[in-house]
Amino acid sequence: AGRALGGGKAVFIDFWGTWGKNCIAMDKTTFKDPAVRQRLEGFVEIKYQAEKPNEPPARDVLDHFKVIGLPTYVVLVPKK
Repeated sequence: AGRALGGGKAVFIDFWGTWGKNCIAMDKTTFKDPAVRQRLEGFVEIKYQAEKPNEPPARDVLDHFKVIGLPTYVVLVPKK
C-alpha cells in the first residue's frame, strides 16, 4: 500500500474470509457489477483474507484498521 500511495493511487482493501456468507455474496454480485468494477479501476485493490480473525497475524492487522467484522472495506487515500 505504501508504494501505491506514494504513486498517487488510492488503495481499496477488502477484508474477508471464505467462511463469510456476506463476503462470498459481495464477490459473486457487487464486485462483478460493471459499474463497481469501473469505479474501482482507479484503485490499487488488496484482498486481505482473514480466515482466523481472532488469531495473530490477522488479529493484529484487523486491529490496526479497526475492523470489527467481515467483510470490511477500507479506502486509503494518498496525501496531496
